[in-house]
Amino acid sequence: MLNIEAVHVMVNLRNFDLNLLAVFEAIYEDGSVSAAARRLGLSQPATSHSLSRLRDLCEDELFVRNRGALSPTPIAQALHPVISHALMTLRTGLSESIGFDPATSERRFVVAIPHPFGPLYALHLRRAAATRAPGIAIKFETVTRPLNLDARLREGEIDVVVDWLPIEADPYVNRRLFADRIVLLAREGHPIAMPGMTYEDMRQCEFVCIHHRRDTQGMPPVLRTLVPHVRETLLISELLEIPTVVACTDLVGIFPSSMVPLLSARLHLQALELPMELPNSREVTIYLVWHEARRNDAAHRWLRALVEEELPRFTNATEAQYPR
Repeated sequence: MLNIEAVHVMVNLRNFDLNLLAVFEAIYEDGSVSAAARRLGLSQPATSHSLSRLRDLCEDELFVRNRGALSPTPIAQALHPVISHALMTLRTGLSESIGFDPATSERRFVVAIPHPFGPLYALHLRRAAATRAPGIAIKFETVTRPLNLDARLREGEIDVVVDWLPIEADPYVNRRLFADRIVLLAREGHPIAMPGMTYEDMRQCEFVCIHHRRDTQGMPPVLRTLVPHVRETLLISELLEIPTVVACTDLVGIFPSSMVPLLSARLHLQALELPMELPNSREVTIYLVWHEARRNDAAHRWLRALVEEELPRFTNATEAQYPR
């Protein structure tokens, strides 16, 4: 695979005509100099001259004639996604600096939702965004144990995170969305885990648990307190695996109560209150997290407002549709 860093392109922007990037993109996507010229409103000689300058700068032909059309070389193929993304970002930024209109914007966002409801939250947000901003595209990541969230937020690879673990460092912003609650999850007919179970009963049970993310200090306080009191027999990677395992075994799970109404009837599960006193609340705060650098981005503000409005609404609707 071609390493883009090995491409010999002049990077001194003081001497580089950025208009050449638009010419490169047009030729790559249209397959000919004449078509690119029409697209850009240039003459064909001017477009041909720009291509010659690009070839000199890149020390590569970039495009070769093949059956009457121009085909990109491996170096051009490596450059295209980089140049296309840079131009899209520039165009979007210039357009939205004048005024952000969600109805016409073609902004692209990435939202990470490590919360176990992540896939369902994503589908709900996708539908809500489509009705208000049909040109905006949102990509969702719902890995339970994501890596390098803080770095990816800082670098702009992820726009916002919906998580029960805040990033407690400057310059990250953690805004409360709603509160969830921790319960024990067991199959119906479990020989030990049943309503009225005692702390001693809980200690006899074997648990299926999620691998801890970051470290124990990064866990919500209720989990940090609870985990030393249970026998972790099986560790899994995704929270949504817990109800599946619980439904067909005598293992017990630790689970957010917001998801129980949706799952209990389908999988014949029961939610049980924790049979022990906790020095902290049993609630788990769900946060919307973003990097301070994007606070004043109008499009980013629109995305944050969408999440803040829609996710609590979705949670309340689920509670009403599937009452305990």
